[in-house]
Amino acid sequence: MSRLSAGLFFIALALASAFSSDAATPPVSSTPALVTLEQVRSKLDTLATLRDLPESERTQAKELYQQAISQLEAAKTYADTAENYQRQLQAAPAQTARLQEGSLDKPLPALQPTLSTDDLTKRLTQAQVDLGDARKRFNELDQQLATQQARPKSITVELNDYKERAADLEAKLQAVSLPATTPLLADARRLALVSQRQALVQEMVMLEQEQLSYDVRLALLNAQRAAATQEIARTQAQIQQLQTMLNERRRSETAAVVQQTTQATEDAAAKPAAIRDAAQENAAISQKLKEVVQHGNEISDRQAQFDRRLADLTERVGGIKQQLGIAGFSDAIGPVLLQERRNLPDVRQYLRNASERQQQIVQARLDQYQATERLRRVRSVEEELKQLTASAETGWSDAQRDAIQVELRTLLADRQQLLEKLAAGYANLISQLVAADDSQRKLSDQAGQYGALLDRYLLWVRSSSPLNIEWLQGLGRALEWSLTPTHWWEAGKNALQSAQNQPLPLALAALALLGFFYYRRRFILLLATGVDAIGDVRNDSFWLTIRALGVTGLLALPWPWLLAWLGWLSRGNAETDFARGLSQGLIAGAFVTLTCTFLRQLCRPQGVAIAHFGWNESGCRFLRRHLGWFLWIGPPSVIITALCDAQPEALYGDTLGRAAFCIGTLALAALLWRVLHPGRRLLAELMARRAGVAWRLRHLWYPLIVGQYLLMVGQALAGYYYTAFQLRERLALTAWLLLGALLLVNLLLRWLNVSQRRLAFQRALSKREAQLTARAKETAAPSGEAAPEVLEIPAVDLTSVGEQTRGLINLLVFVGLGFGLWQIWADLIPAFSILNEITLWHQTLQTAGGAQIADITLGNILVAVALLLLMGFCARNLPGVLELVVLERLAVDSGTRNAIITISRYLIVAVGLAAALDIVGIGWGQVQWLVAALGVGLGFGLQEIFANFVSGLILLLERPIRVGDTVTLGDQSGTVARIHIRATTLVDWDRKEIIVPNKTFITHALINWTRNDSITRVVVPVGVAYDSDPIQVHDLLLKLAATHPLVLNEPAPAVLFLKFGESALEFEVRVFVRELANRLALTHDLHNRIIAVLREHHIEIPFPQREVHLHGWPSRSRATEPPAAEPQPLSVPMQLDQP
Repeated sequence: MSRLSAGLFFIALALASAFSSDAATPPVSSTPALVTLEQVRSKLDTLATLRDLPESERTQAKELYQQAISQLEAAKTYADTAENYQRQLQAAPAQTARLQEGSLDKPLPALQPTLSTDDLTKRLTQAQVDLGDARKRFNELDQQLATQQARPKSITVELNDYKERAADLEAKLQAVSLPATTPLLADARRLALVSQRQALVQEMVMLEQEQLSYDVRLALLNAQRAAATQEIARTQAQIQQLQTMLNERRRSETAAVVQQTTQATEDAAAKPAAIRDAAQENAAISQKLKEVVQHGNEISDRQAQFDRRLADLTERVGGIKQQLGIAGFSDAIGPVLLQERRNLPDVRQYLRNASERQQQIVQARLDQYQATERLRRVRSVEEELKQLTASAETGWSDAQRDAIQVELRTLLADRQQLLEKLAAGYANLISQLVAADDSQRKLSDQAGQYGALLDRYLLWVRSSSPLNIEWLQGLGRALEWSLTPTHWWEAGKNALQSAQNQPLPLALAALALLGFFYYRRRFILLLATGVDAIGDVRNDSFWLTIRALGVTGLLALPWPWLLAWLGWLSRGNAETDFARGLSQGLIAGAFVTLTCTFLRQLCRPQGVAIAHFGWNESGCRFLRRHLGWFLWIGPPSVIITALCDAQPEALYGDTLGRAAFCIGTLALAALLWRVLHPGRRLLAELMARRAGVAWRLRHLWYPLIVGQYLLMVGQALAGYYYTAFQLRERLALTAWLLLGALLLVNLLLRWLNVSQRRLAFQRALSKREAQLTARAKETAAPSGEAAPEVLEIPAVDLTSVGEQTRGLINLLVFVGLGFGLWQIWADLIPAFSILNEITLWHQTLQTAGGAQIADITLGNILVAVALLLLMGFCARNLPGVLELVVLERLAVDSGTRNAIITISRYLIVAVGLAAALDIVGIGWGQVQWLVAALGVGLGFGLQEIFANFVSGLILLLERPIRVGDTVTLGDQSGTVARIHIRATTLVDWDRKEIIVPNKTFITHALINWTRNDSITRVVVPVGVAYDSDPIQVHDLLLKLAATHPLVLNEPAPAVLFLKFGESALEFEVRVFVRELANRLALTHDLHNRIIAVLREHHIEIPFPQREVHLHGWPSRSRATEPPAAEPQPLSVPMQLDQP
């Protein structure tokens, strides 16, 4: 090994010497082939003494010297690590041999029976501490072993990468002495590169040493792990030995105390009542002490059981990890992993036990507190004695009283000792409960981690063999096993015995089942009751839908109830695997049957779906018909699959269970193929009326949904049965979740529909009453028999529900679906972590500790794609949720809300894109120069687009215009409808959309009629004849403007006599209007009223007159006239005042 290190080192020397001889420009000082820290530090000190050196050159040289120092320090670290690997290569075999020789089982030292309870307790505590240390050591070794198992591949990749970097370094060293570089900087750069090369060579030496010593170090780690495992087992055995002896000691001491108190009670039977009561109370305390000690011993035994299971599970985990390291994704390991998965402890059991154990701990603390309080009162024996003798019988002699006090004092002293032991017993019980909870928690955590490890591989390896002749033979044996009469006879006897043991629940369940069948016709009639009231606003009620939904559930219950009842009976005293599996299958089949029957009853004629939700009737009949035949295939296949998979022998699940699974999945695929077809009227009407993205993508998700079930059948037949089973189970839960969401949405929309119609009805009633009241005040009908008005109730469709309420419904459903989907699919997330082991390319990252190689895996790509999809979804929906949840409650106008929403959408997209690029290894350092180059190129080619983009940001931040503002831009006027990244949309008065680039709003003059105030001024010019009275005209116009309902009083209207025109006295009427929409209406009305009032007062509105005089035409003869010019048109400017 030392020869290899020396060889690599001499290669570095040769490269450095070759460079030194080929340098075109000599450095300031000759750079040695090997650089030391002292040399670089000396140069750094010399650099500080140079006075005439430019500051920029000094800074660059200093940075290069510091880089050289950092590289040399790293080289020293690599060299020390390499030497350590070399020492381990020589010493590890001997250490491994010693550990293997010392791993022989050694008997535990025998415990001395003379040890006191306190000594046993101290030893037990120390052993538990040692067990914790041993487990911590084992976990550290396990982590080191897992890390080392992945190193061979990484070492090879790193060595290849370092070779490429070494070639790059040589190229940089050849280019360092270019004439453009000053001698000082050339020397400093050369020094930095040589130092970097030294560090790289030392790192390569370190990796070579690591590779050569890998086998011996791995063997040493395995030996250390085995020794730690043995130490854990030995410590656990010692703890068990100490605990058993301590429990036996406490049990014997408690039994002696109970016997003593019982004897004292018997002796006090003929004595005075005070002595008898004291003796009986002591006996009761001793019995309580016995119960506490017994309970503590049970908890201790349970904790020991948890510890043994934890040790066994830990050992199994280590064994499976070693097998996975050897076999990887081999199909041979699939059945082993599946068997381990089935034998895992139930994590949910810990959650149930933990809650119960916490209650026990609380109760024990309360009992301990009460015992402590009693002990505090008993400590003053004399006071307690006085109280007892004071309440005792009178007439005792002094000798009798003294004798009674002596006995009572003895009993009280005994009680004090009993209470002390009881308090200590409660303390010990509490500590044992906490320790047992901790042990079970560790077992549960280990089981969860082990389950995640198994799931990580189980979905990607075959859990069964593909179909072959052996599978057909096994299927025959499984059919013979399933049809064996003995199994069914035992299951029947077990159900009968369970019924005999629990007659009351049996009777209640049977009565309920008979009631379901007996009242079925009444339920159907009740379901049709009230259907005519739906849509009638006077009689319609949401309660009708709730009642109908409950009746639908009752109609769907009989057959699922029967299956669940039979499963419950079979589960009661199940002693055979067949009975337990049958129970599980019947209960699972009950859930599937309930789903199908509920959907069938939901879609029955006059049912909830048709009458209340408004679903298509022919589509519902179509769904009922197909669910009818699926009921004969789906539930039985589920029952058979669960029955076979519950058996400890894998043959039945791999053959009969797999066949039933495939048949049921094919039936489900056929059902979905028929029901979910986009051409069917049920689904088409359910989704098309929403016109959402899901409906537009129907030709994409429809084949995916049907195809995934066909793919599951293919997976199961190919041997990936566990994968297909887990996927179908999660998809079934997802379907139930979506069904529940669909029912909830339809219920909420139904409730909103009823509420909206009722509100509209009440408003219409109020309006009619107001009209009738006003009409009655004007005149009454002569005969009093006027025909009543017909009250029209506007039909409120579901689409007319307010957008805010619908947005809130969508938000609630979205949150609920997200939470539910996470709960359903969270268990399979560890399985997809295996994608992180599929490396696509490598990336070199510069960190504080030097260059690090990072792997870009298939998992990174999928996570980046998922992140982009999620960000796209969030950018599309979260701004709306933000407006609904936050902005609607703030005092901000619609324009500000639109700006916040748009900017938040840009931020979401930018953050998502940056995060996705970072996940795939494309950081800012890799793309900054590309972005700069693209920015320069696109700045010329797409200058206008970038200008519009920046202008859009200015519009959103500065907000000269907002959504809803009325603006005038040049000769275009309209209302701002949308502000996008490139252009803004205006809607003009003709309802036409005008697309205006954002740059125009920034660079051109803009009139915003409604930015700060919607009040605008309207100016109406008026011209009257010269013979009119100006004062009269002024008064008439002012009065007319002031009395107009659309004219504001503040600012006050004004009439001004502006000038003497060519043919009229020119006035202006200046008024202010509140809304921009009233300008044209007011102008029109003012024109009409002005004409009317002027005509009424005989004031003339003149029109312009022109007199044209032609001088000298024709004044001269044609002979003397100059050549005639071309005739020019006569243009007379005229202004006509149109009324």
